[in-house]
Amino acid sequence: MALEEKRLYPRLTLRIEDGYFGNFKLPDQESLVAPIVNLSAGGINMAVPEKFKDKIAEGDLLLLRGIAGGANMAFISEVKGEIRWIKKLEATNYLSVGCRFLELTEGLRAQLTKFVNSERMARGQYD
Repeated sequence: MALEEKRLYPRLTLRIEDGYFGNFKLPDQESLVAPIVNLSAGGINMAVPEKFKDKIAEGDLLLLRGIAGGANMAFISEVKGEIRWIKKLEATNYLSVGCRFLELTEGLRAQLTKFVNSERMARGQYD
């Protein structure tokens, strides 16, 4: 029996080599630029350098200032998010950080869903 996807929103899986980077403002107002591992209309997963481990914690609120990458992501800016989990990525100097988007307008959520669905199809990431 196949595993059933339980996520509310489909996610786009990315590789660091794809070159999508999130620009975040941390709770202490410091900036963090991190590669995006996956993205959906519900949240984002990023690879954060381990040197930031004492600057972030589950429950912290971040501000996603924008995403730089291969496709035009200018529609995503100033999005609030909450860190839901942090895991050490084995054999790397990175942490995997999952963040849930907060207070997303329906218009932005629809635009993000359209982008994710389009990119998933282009990359062969079918359901």
